[in-house]
Amino acid sequence: MHNSDYNITVSEDIGYQHASVVPMTKARNMFSVVGVESTGKSTCAAFLAEALNGKLIEEYARLYLEEHSNSYDQDDFLAIAKGQAHMENQALQTASEEDILVFDTDYIVIYVWSMIVFNVIPDWIVDRIKQYPPKIYFLMTPEVEWINDGLREYPDLAVRESIHRVYIEVLEKFNCKYYIITGPDYEERQKLVLQLALEEINR
Repeated sequence: MHNSDYNITVSEDIGYQHASVVPMTKARNMFSVVGVESTGKSTCAAFLAEALNGKLIEEYARLYLEEHSNSYDQDDFLAIAKGQAHMENQALQTASEEDILVFDTDYIVIYVWSMIVFNVIPDWIVDRIKQYPPKIYFLMTPEVEWINDGLREYPDLAVRESIHRVYIEVLEKFNCKYYIITGPDYEERQKLVLQLALEEINR
């Protein structure tokens, strides 16, 4: 995501409304790991899915950009949003009551990405988030070391902290239940996420 001012408009993008449709699911336990880049989200999501014997839903943006390069425009973003919705929907539709779904990103990230990069939030992004079944969010803080993997764009800590605050605002906007995961040690973060997830499952 490229840095820009956060002055935004809401728009409707004809042809992408279908991405807003969230299917019914039998799954009762769902978790999403979100936050600014290079905070251990993907590693944590994979760890959590394995520890819980759950199903990991990968981040479509990473799969797309690894294939197409990190140079992207709004058409690429729309393709990524569509791909993310497809992966999420497939997992939701096929899940059983016993399945635990762990999302390595979801449309909260798509919302923030569209807001920061393109200064626009299409209605279908908002609509999709509003249709999500209840899930627990783990929001990673940005104080860990930034690692350049060829796809990341925000090495400056001040920018990362600013984006982190945007995530809090968006999670609050949609009344999401979330935990802020802090600390410089990735393994300690993973242990905390697992502990919190187990507490939620056993409620």
